[in-house]
Amino acid sequence: MHKFIHRGLTLEYEISGKGIPLLFLHGMGGSVRQIYSTYEPIEGIRLITMNQQGHGDSDADWEHYDFRSLADDAIALLDLLNIEKVYLAGISMGAAVSLNLASRFSDRVSGLLLIRNAWTDKPMSEEVATAYYDLGMSLKNGGPEAFYKTKGWNIVKGCSSYTKQAFLSVFSEPSCIKNWQKYLILPNKAPIASLEALSKLNMPVTILANRNDLCHPYEYGEYLRKHIAQSVLVEIPDKDKDSNGHKAMINQSILSFIR
Repeated sequence: MHKFIHRGLTLEYEISGKGIPLLFLHGMGGSVRQIYSTYEPIEGIRLITMNQQGHGDSDADWEHYDFRSLADDAIALLDLLNIEKVYLAGISMGAAVSLNLASRFSDRVSGLLLIRNAWTDKPMSEEVATAYYDLGMSLKNGGPEAFYKTKGWNIVKGCSSYTKQAFLSVFSEPSCIKNWQKYLILPNKAPIASLEALSKLNMPVTILANRNDLCHPYEYGEYLRKHIAQSVLVEIPDKDKDSNGHKAMINQSILSFIR
């Protein structure tokens, strides 16, 4: 794992393969491991990924923790690597960071792949934000037993097996326990200031969305498709019904949107 320093924070990153640069950003509570478990190496592609602030062993500045700050970290990494232009992909939180980056640094982005969006131009829904707030406070104070007593768990427990596992698995992740603050902060942030930012995106955009997912509503994909002119929406299987198909369609979309 490589490291670099940006604004006093030590951040981790990794590079694999050679060729066209692809920056692929993980979701909230994830890490570079999430990207490697999703991405199948493509010949001629240079994969760049990073543990964003508050993930893995990367530092975090909680006073200025938002999508703009996370996007600035990604730009700093591209500058460090002397990469002027990149294909950009992100899952969930990574998609929101990618959206912020592309809206402010459009000249640095050849194409944009937004996977399982959990934000649009607004914060998360009150219901999902409540679930994450209770998750964060339980990570801080009590573990899964404390979470089971919260309103957040009552929201999550009736959802898909994948969603329940996604919430509960973080209790065994040291980085998530250490960096519980992110679950309180990011759900109440928006990746972009307004719809106008979406209308100004001038690169090809592919949006991947699936159904049966509390935190990543299919309607968010439809919403982004409606407001981003050069975009296409692709429905992918949800992980409960077809996890292999879910992964395969993500990789097919990566290959298509780059080549």
